[in-house]
Amino acid sequence: MIYQVILSRENDKYIARAKEWPEVMVVENSRDAAINQLKAQLLDYLMNQVEVVEVDIPLLGNTGNPWLDKFGCFKDDPTFEDLQAEIAAYRQEIDQEMGHLAEQP
Repeated sequence: MIYQVILSRENDKYIARAKEWPEVMVVENSRDAAINQLKAQLLDYLMNQVEVVEVDIPLLGNTGNPWLDKFGCFKDDPTFEDLQAEIAAYRQEIDQEMGHLAEQP
């Protein structure tokens, strides 16, 4: 597994922290030593000191796409094609107006 490591330098020492596990931290004299020591401590922490479990937390309210329940609402509407034609005509009219405005100096 890949973890992001936050490295900082303070008083000629390197401090390494696992981003996802801020309680796992090491201080070493070199950058490489800090990274290697953090890897070892993180492995020990995850394998021997804690148990990582997944939980499902249901959120209140609808967290999905609010438009999903609208799909198909016009499927039996006999005027839907007329509506689409009106929208297309309006768009063409606007495009023509914009084209004329672009041509004017």
